[in-house]
Amino acid sequence: MKPIQAGDHAEIIEGALGTKGPNVGKKVRVVNLRGEHSEHGRIWKVEGEGLVSEYGAVGTTVDCAQSWLRKIEPPEVGSNTEATKELDAPLTQA
Repeated sequence: MKPIQAGDHAEIIEGALGTKGPNVGKKVRVVNLRGEHSEHGRIWKVEGEGLVSEYGAVGTTVDCAQSWLRKIEPPEVGSNTEATKELDAPLTQA
């Protein structure tokens, strides 16, 4: 498998707190390379839902060491499981 690069989808498998961190198991998209860390190596900015930063803030982006990410296949287009509206539903007059 190719190394992680911007645009890839990944699962967070570890964090600063090891395998018990609040982001472990979350699916993210890799945004860009932030740089090199002396201990953790490559650091990537990732985005996803409900991510918790090292400071405890909840948001949509965090920085992750490459070793904390497991590359996954992107979700298939049209695989959304959300309910869709009825196209033939009658219109109601207000």
